[in-house]
Amino acid sequence: MKKLQATLGHTWAILAIPLALATLLGMSFWSQRLVAVTGLTVSPWLTGGPVVRTIEHDGYRTAIHRPVFDGLIGQTREGFVQIAWSARQGLPPRIDEEIDLDGDGQADVRVELDTTSGRAVVTPYAGQVLGLEGAYQLEDSWVVRVRLRNE
Repeated sequence: MKKLQATLGHTWAILAIPLALATLLGMSFWSQRLVAVTGLTVSPWLTGGPVVRTIEHDGYRTAIHRPVFDGLIGQTREGFVQIAWSARQGLPPRIDEEIDLDGDGQADVRVELDTTSGRAVVTPYAGQVLGLEGAYQLEDSWVVRVRLRNE
């Protein structure tokens, strides 16, 4: 009986090694499949949400993201909209742009960004704009987050 238990134990251990290796080596595959099946996404509080409009300029592009008010349950009173500037060859040293956040044809905010120092100034034109949340340099772009009131 002890010999049978030992043989079964060794057989199980030998069979488990390829399973463990397949799990470790295929970790990215299995994690991507898990995310695809469950529909999980990264929070827009981290990514800025999806891009809703892109404005092309000479040498660079402005991407306006969806306003983010997502809460754990429902919507929050305050949120932000992320505005990103990217270029293939590099951004100009100073960006000064009036931006229509809600797509109604009227500028809601003016953003001035110094790409050399990282200093940003936000001038609100609409009541929902509360001010600057932050300016961040990413690997290939500059991002400004503008605080908004949920109306």
